Amino acid sequence: MSPLSIDHHGWLMRSQVMLASKPRWPRGPVARRSEAIDGTADTAVLRLQQLLNDAPAGRFDTLTLHLGTPWVRYTVLPWQDNLKRDADWQGYARVLMASQFNVATDTWRVAIEPGPYGAPRLAAAIDQGLYQTLLELARTRKCRLSAVAPLLTDVVNRYHSAVKSPEFALIVAEAEHISCLFRKQRAWRGVVTLSAPAGGMAGASLTALARDAAMLASDFVPRTLYLAGGHDQAPEHLDGEFELNWLGGLHPLLDAVREWARPEVVA
Repeated sequence: MSPLSIDHHGWLMRSQVMLASKPRWPRGPVARRSEAIDGTADTAVLRLQQLLNDAPAGRFDTLTLHLGTPWVRYTVLPWQDNLKRDADWQGYARVLMASQFNVATDTWRVAIEPGPYGAPRLAAAIDQGLYQTLLELARTRKCRLSAVAPLLTDVVNRYHSAVKSPEFALIVAEAEHISCLFRKQRAWRGVVTLSAPAGGMAGASLTALARDAAMLASDFVPRTLYLAGGHDQAPEHLDGEFELNWLGGLHPLLDAVREWARPEVVA
């Protein structure tokens, strides 16, 4: 019996596009496929389209997209009393990001996390043209686009209840980039994305990365680190300066890393 409904999850990374297709009803095996890309948006969309075309299809499919670096940019917005509307906050975010990244941001689509009055807010932005292309891709494939989720905010929401320390750095490790988000006194203090350490996520490399990220993006160096990434990216130990807490993978469907080379695996 062919699945009536399939949940497709796609990941756009710097050098790879991945797709996991999980039948929702009736339940069945998860199909996982991936393709290498050259880091351009056109190639990323083309490879994603090819993966979707080759994936199993139902009548009521959904598509959730998770965007990593370089497709998403992040910043922390200091609180501004005079900003009342969402459009005001988005304009403010574009001005800060234009200065931070030294690029024009007029065509960026900005999402700003809701938060309590007076608290800094985390903002994420993607190119509006890329967003519209992904929308059209979902329509062409006859999938309901459930979300286009920045990977960092996706991880923040996924592991919110597991983060207990009042002061910490959340480190999200992709294959080629590392995003570090700092929090203190119940407020975001800064965020930065760096190239992944050449030597991998060994203890010394992660320690140096945490210090460098704090110098670039934060007004404090946290003792507590929370790490999410591939299971091969979890260091065995750090020096005494930091306390490392391993959160887990970026997404449950990404945990079976060894299975991506196979056409199908059982969930």
